[in-house]
Amino acid sequence: MKRILVMLVFLTLSAATGLNAGVKDKLLLYLPNRIIDMTDIFSLSLGFGPTVCGEMRATRAFSFGGAIGASGNLIKDYNRQYGYGLDNGWAWSFTCIGAESLERSHTNRWVQEYWNEYTGYTDPSNNIYDFSEGARDYWELGVSAGLLVTVHAALHPVEIADFITGWFFIDLKGDDITSEDFEE
Repeated sequence: MKRILVMLVFLTLSAATGLNAGVKDKLLLYLPNRIIDMTDIFSLSLGFGPTVCGEMRATRAFSFGGAIGASGNLIKDYNRQYGYGLDNGWAWSFTCIGAESLERSHTNRWVQEYWNEYTGYTDPSNNIYDFSEGARDYWELGVSAGLLVTVHAALHPVEIADFITGWFFIDLKGDDITSEDFEE
């Protein structure tokens, strides 16, 4: 109850003193943004289908393993992708070299569809690895394993930095929610 009263007093004072809308957003949405930033730190997906995979990744440039097959996945992924999708294709990597032909399709509206194909070295300038809009994180530290049932888990160092700097009102990724996100 005390917090609600403090928030009402703040809103009244801010309306009376004419605080900038951006400052109001930063203060009112401070805690929700820190919670969201904390959940952005990790990715997790669970897949079912005729797939074999085993991979370890310390960034896309340094990974070991491979995967082949198709699977339907429940997804909580990089850049706030939540939902489901179908992954189909193959990939292999050994240190800094590898090859991939992988498609993600039949997704809900919160998961990006893509098709990625490369041979040799993974190019960080590929749009799929875009810092704020990309479907995948070039810098992720992750592991995938499975046979018919697959699990992928990853940590995102860029999101960890965004979470830490967010406590000091610095939004590295520019992904904090504002009052404009609630307007129609």
